[in-house]
Amino acid sequence: MSTDSENRVIELRNLSIGYLKGKIQLCILKGLTATLKQGELVCLVGENGVGKSTLLRTISGVQPPLTGDIFIHGKALKDYTAAELARTISLVLTDRIYAGNLTVREIVALGRHPYTNWLGKLRRQDWDKVDWSLEITGVQQLEDQLISELSDGQFQKTLIARALAQDSDIIILDEPTAHLDLTNKIVILKLLKDLAGTTGKSVLMASHELELGLQVADHLWMAFRNEVMMTGVPEDLVLQGTFHKLINSDSVIFDDSNGRFLIRNKTGRQCSLSRETSAKFPGQMAALSLTRNALQRKGWSVSDEKTDISIRILQDQDRKRPAWLVEHENRKEKADSIEGLLKILDKL
Repeated sequence: MSTDSENRVIELRNLSIGYLKGKIQLCILKGLTATLKQGELVCLVGENGVGKSTLLRTISGVQPPLTGDIFIHGKALKDYTAAELARTISLVLTDRIYAGNLTVREIVALGRHPYTNWLGKLRRQDWDKVDWSLEITGVQQLEDQLISELSDGQFQKTLIARALAQDSDIIILDEPTAHLDLTNKIVILKLLKDLAGTTGKSVLMASHELELGLQVADHLWMAFRNEVMMTGVPEDLVLQGTFHKLINSDSVIFDDSNGRFLIRNKTGRQCSLSRETSAKFPGQMAALSLTRNALQRKGWSVSDEKTDISIRILQDQDRKRPAWLVEHENRKEKADSIEGLLKILDKL
């Protein structure tokens, strides 16, 4: 049985990162202590300019740390040769690459170069790894297509396939879902999550997709300006109130109950929301959550305690869908949809 320390693929120990400008150190983040374990997907999150890309480049060996230590498989990063590091860490950046007339298959094959001789000739086992990478990322049908002809989603999958062909234990990605539509964001994150689970590779990625990250990440690294980086299971960080520190705006709030960011449209009005515990209809819990979302979007403060305006979600007569009962000043009105409920509230 492997011990916890044996599963630690990356360790940051009191790390400070930044740049040297002449003899002056420009420190961006300091006191970083974190761990990435085998088979984990970790999301690095934080506001723009906080230093996420700098941290990834430092861990990848692209730029040196200012102080502190980075260990890869228990070995200090500074003790790795360039060749050893290329077989240990794959780095996927966001920017488009200009590869002329190279095809998808040729781009993915570049991932095998750390294993070739000085002539760069690929062997049969190298091409087998290329074929596997194309297949597992779902781009094998595009292998003969020019890289310049790909959509953003196809391009990102191709870069991930190249990283897989590199056959490293660690894959580091900088904003892999930037510029993608919602569908492709989900596809890419699901792919990375599955790869970590099925191949045992460790995935570290910087991302702005906080809500999606909550669903796929095993752990979060949360970076803040002038503060210690927080790490942990996403749900624990939510319970600790850490997500509220990411928002520097009075117009946005983080809803701990459902792990979502909401636009604050405060009207100063308050209502209570509950459901009949005896009601049994499909989607009753979804009705409660969606009703709360709609009310908050309209600027209502929603309370579980009794207020002047009370909303109860009931079971309607046909027993197949919810109904909404509004009680206010001895008046009762019933709605058969959330839109109808909002119209009633607009008149109060």
